[in-house]
Amino acid sequence: MKVALRDDDTSYFTDPERLHTVYHDVWDRVPVCLAVVPHAMGFADQAIPERYWQAHRAFPLEENPAIVAALKELVSAGRVTIAQHGFTHEDFPDGHEFQAASDLESRLARGQAYLEQVIGTRVRVFVPPHNALSKRGLEAVSTAGLNLLGSFLSFRPSMRPWESRTLANWWRVRNYRSATQRAKGDRLIYPHVLRYRHHAEFGCHTLIPGTTLESLVQGFEEARQAGGHFCLATHYWEVDVTMKDVLLRFLDHAGRAPGVEFVAAERLFDAH
Repeated sequence: MKVALRDDDTSYFTDPERLHTVYHDVWDRVPVCLAVVPHAMGFADQAIPERYWQAHRAFPLEENPAIVAALKELVSAGRVTIAQHGFTHEDFPDGHEFQAASDLESRLARGQAYLEQVIGTRVRVFVPPHNALSKRGLEAVSTAGLNLLGSFLSFRPSMRPWESRTLANWWRVRNYRSATQRAKGDRLIYPHVLRYRHHAEFGCHTLIPGTTLESLVQGFEEARQAGGHFCLATHYWEVDVTMKDVLLRFLDHAGRAPGVEFVAAERLFDAH
């Protein structure tokens, strides 16, 4: 069983010391997949320092040499891997970035190439901002050949581009929902990789304020009994003493389970 950790929103606005404070005693146990925003937009948001709230412009990652240097060092040490987290992470009047932007294909291509050039690493995973992805956004991700690491993925065929594997994957999820006695509206994080023609998908459990250790252990044990894998997603800027305690205790629990391997998130998509 593979267990991975994802963290969202690293960007120009990130203080490297904040990452170190949160993960200094974590990333040598399990590599942290940092979902990085290539050209983060300045606007009112908890993840952005207040002095940038009225900027209303994009800030390329490379304009913060400290975070770039830190990411290069952490990648080289095997402590983090890099995923693409949108392009600007901005919101639009009719939705979040990968629901509503008009140039999704360009944002994916430019963002991936930019992160690979600036940080000097391969980027093969995409995390949609706010975990929000329209049918058009999903088609763009698939066309780009990026694997999708989300938290609230929709499995309905009507919400997806049609291909030969769409119906079969929907049926797999439907059967799992039935086997775990979930009603149609009950929350479900499917614990297996879903493979499509040009990309694969995996869902993450979330660690946010109010998340309990018991809920994470329950999700982990369900995935383990199903012969699946587990990914935990959080935001470094939200992690306080209480959340950090939940994270460490969860890693302790997972580490005691037989057959568990802590891996970089990219390895969730390995063929075997």
